[in-house]
Amino acid sequence: MRYARTERNVLSLAAHQFIVGLNFAFQSSSRLYLIMDYAPGGDMGMALANHRRFSVELARIYAAEIVLALEYLHKQNIIFRDLKPDNVVFDQDGHAMLTDFGLSKTGVGSSDVSQSFCGSVAYLAPEMLRRTGHSRSIDWYLLGVLIYEMLVGVPPYFNTSKSKLFENIQQGPLKIPHTMPHDARQIILLLLNRNPQKRLGATNDAEEVKAHEF
Repeated sequence: MRYARTERNVLSLAAHQFIVGLNFAFQSSSRLYLIMDYAPGGDMGMALANHRRFSVELARIYAAEIVLALEYLHKQNIIFRDLKPDNVVFDQDGHAMLTDFGLSKTGVGSSDVSQSFCGSVAYLAPEMLRRTGHSRSIDWYLLGVLIYEMLVGVPPYFNTSKSKLFENIQQGPLKIPHTMPHDARQIILLLLNRNPQKRLGATNDAEEVKAHEF
């Protein structure tokens, strides 16, 4: 119930070209209905399964569109918290759009910290695993994870063992292919900083991320 309410509330607040729009929300005695924009291009998880990885130029475009969507959400005091390929869909022109806001958190200002624990296993930020509280900065960590996966084909630190995965996220080495362009490597390193206060985007939010050469 809480996730459904959050989804409806966030979508009713959000009106942005890179966020799936909500057109109607109503219910019957047994069903909840959210009538949303149609995304005929499928989701990024499917696209990565088909193509394994994206070109740097394509990843750059998708990342830029997602940065603008996250910037918009943050200005509405909303943190997304569940950025992953399955939650990025493509419209009829191939543009990326965020969807699935069940884990989002509203009313989070620039200096606020949330203590709740949520997220998808391979996409949990270090501060979420440490349960030390998280801020808007968590969305920028997840952007780094997404850029890495778009270019490499798997999330950073991935391991089929959940305990080893969590250990890797908190203290394992970040392995970046030597063939990756310098600007892509740099933005991934800056976004995946385990210290939320030193992460790219921690001080001036999206303005810092948009200023990066990638």
